[in-house]
Amino acid sequence: MSWQKEVEEIFGYYTERTPGSFIEKKKVAVTWHYRKSDPDFGIFQAAKCKDHLINTVAKKYQVEVMTGKANLEVRPNFVNKGEIVKRLVLARNPVESTTNNNNLRNFEELPDFILCLGDDTTDEDMFKSLNKVESDLINDNRETNEFKNYGIYPVTVGPANKETAAKAYLSDPSQVLDTLGLLVGQVSLFETGGSVELDDRGHLLNGESSMISQANRKAYQKAREQS
Repeated sequence: MSWQKEVEEIFGYYTERTPGSFIEKKKVAVTWHYRKSDPDFGIFQAAKCKDHLINTVAKKYQVEVMTGKANLEVRPNFVNKGEIVKRLVLARNPVESTTNNNNLRNFEELPDFILCLGDDTTDEDMFKSLNKVESDLINDNRETNEFKNYGIYPVTVGPANKETAAKAYLSDPSQVLDTLGLLVGQVSLFETGGSVELDDRGHLLNGESSMISQANRKAYQKAREQS
């Protein structure tokens, strides 16, 4: 029996006992959704289901059990958003693995600007993968752009106090749309309705440029005080 069949049987067991839940079969993953169920009961059942999967299927096969927004997903270890993002950024042919050196882009071929947005737990794989790409560029002493970075922006969508590997956040989808509008020049700051939070220098609040600006100002003020 394949891992997918075993997962479907376990998900089926909890679907029968959790009104409103349902199973989604993907090409390389199986997902159990409970967003239409009673919220508290759905969370309770999901915890039991995840424990069930970890102690059965995950011990027999090379798969991982991921908790998402009102869902559980089981997928092979090598299939996740982080691996996909890494291939899109680093590989000449994203279909092929980045372990093949002939498939790796040269530094000059890498994208100048990467904005990666996500609001789910599974999106953390993307943020971690991009952070690793940036870390490798730093360790290789690659030249930065005019803004003293590599143009890599992992951004989570949600409250500022959520635990994340992203380096900035936007609070809700309206901020995402306004930010994208600003980037492509189709929205002005006066049209955002205040949804995009900026610091006093016009940087995106809590973004990398904002934090760099704040650090530079503190250093400048400290130097003035000591002179």
